Amino acid sequence: MTCDAMERITSIDVQWPGSVYDRRIWRQSAVQQKLTRFQGNACFLGDSGCGISPWLLTPFRQPQTELEQRYNRLHSKERVVIGRVFGQLKQRFPILVNRVRLAIRNSPKIIICCAVLHNIAKYLQDDWDYLIENNNDDH
Repeated sequence: MTCDAMERITSIDVQWPGSVYDRRIWRQSAVQQKLTRFQGNACFLGDSGCGISPWLLTPFRQPQTELEQRYNRLHSKERVVIGRVFGQLKQRFPILVNRVRLAIRNSPKIIICCAVLHNIAKYLQDDWDYLIENNNDDH
């Protein structure tokens, strides 16, 4: 899954089981394939498991200089966005977290639907944090 700085999901790949390494998923993703042909001036932030490319910025595994350490801190600060998006999806849609009886073939459709609904909520500026916090105060 990829997202933008506004926490909107920009791509999602639901064809892989959870046991597959991120690097393999990334290398075979539609996003990665398109980026290899991209001629623009943009980049993605990724984790070190994704490998290195001209348009994918990953952290230094063992930063040696103050500049490399600073880069890693800033990189980490920006990458928390994707972590927030995963957290929001899980809070908005408990079906993504809880064990539910459903046919495994329907799982990709459910995940995609949740991603679309998440983006609609973002577009509508839905205050889901506020609703969850206030709902918890009532109990």
